[in-house]
Amino acid sequence: MKKELEINPLKGFGSIRFGATRNEIQEKFGEPGEIEKLEGESDESDAEAWNYWEIGHTFFFEKDSDYRCTCVETDNDEVKLFGKEVFLMSEDQIIKLMNDNGFTELDTENEEWGERRVSFNDAVMDFYFEDENLVSVSWGVIADENDIYNWPE
Repeated sequence: MKKELEINPLKGFGSIRFGATRNEIQEKFGEPGEIEKLEGESDESDAEAWNYWEIGHTFFFEKDSDYRCTCVETDNDEVKLFGKEVFLMSEDQIIKLMNDNGFTELDTENEEWGERRVSFNDAVMDFYFEDENLVSVSWGVIADENDIYNWPE
């Protein structure tokens, strides 16, 4: 399995680190299939989502972080988390995996659109399940109380 498909909680995705620029993502993955403009509550909280539909990844860039990558979402079933093929795991197995790796701030909710969300707030990470199968994972970087990001090294 390629290390490029390794989810790195709070740090990034493979060799991509949170804080990467749009140019760095484009150099690595090419032109996105779609760029969505996401409106925030204020002009400063606007964002862009770069969708790479063919490989199942979306990278999010927030205006207030100078359009640096702050979040990744994937539905690519080849990704790994802590060396495990996460899309082959059950909710209980994922909870144990996260706990075993020091992430314990668990929150769950059944979303109105039908998916079950399992979140680890200390990892800024959400797992979405449909019919007990993992369908997507999103994870990001921590910002402080002033929305200043703590970029990983």
